[in-house]
Amino acid sequence: MAKIKIDGMSEINLVRTGPRGGAPIVFLHPVGLDLTWWSAQVEDFACDHDVVAFDMPNHGLSGKLDAPPSFELMARGLEGVLAHIDAGPVHLVGMSVGGMIAQVFALRRPNLVRSLSLVATLCTFPEPVREALRERARVARAEGMAKIAQLSNERWFTPAFRERRPDMLDRATKNLLHQDPDFHASMWEMIAGLDLEAQLPAIACPTLVVAGAEDINAPIAAAATIASLIRGALLHEMAGLGHFPPFEAPAPFNVLLRRFLT
Repeated sequence: MAKIKIDGMSEINLVRTGPRGGAPIVFLHPVGLDLTWWSAQVEDFACDHDVVAFDMPNHGLSGKLDAPPSFELMARGLEGVLAHIDAGPVHLVGMSVGGMIAQVFALRRPNLVRSLSLVATLCTFPEPVREALRERARVARAEGMAKIAQLSNERWFTPAFRERRPDMLDRATKNLLHQDPDFHASMWEMIAGLDLEAQLPAIACPTLVVAGAEDINAPIAAAATIASLIRGALLHEMAGLGHFPPFEAPAPFNVLLRRFLT
């Protein structure tokens, strides 16, 4: 791992491994977690790809933002990472909020994106959902990260997975407890303002859209909307999985991603 300084931002913690020479695969993690959750993908793809994962600002071992988070700031951070590794265009793989940032970045810097893999994510929300996201921000500020961890684990993982893998719930809880409640709330407020539906037809790179069949946060209908707006996008539903297909079922997800990238 290494830490890099990006102009106007705090240090960003990243890992890069695998052979150089081809288009790198860059992994963007969900809100509240960190780059280590991509370990199964890093290990698999590093055998034959240049692989990069990094902690978003105020996540993992990265430094803090001096301003409230915004998709513009997060995209600028990604742009700084690509400038540091002197690479582009890259294969972007983003999950949940990471998928939202990937969409924003592909619209902002299409010349730096060779392909998009958008996992368990959305491009817009109906107003009742926006209000629910803003309520999540209020809960973070009023009740703290222990309450957010409880709510997140209930929504992120299916009941069967929670029973089978309590270690994953414990890991997610520990990640979330390290977050500043006010910053975490600001991330949900940022997410609540997302609306890319009208812009997505401008994306022209090959795109894979993946949804867990049991995901209540980013259901298959939301994935289908994204796939319908990006010309030629491929849509894949993973049976029995919740909000984190790459973490819940890394082997079949990796097969799916490898097939798409080749």
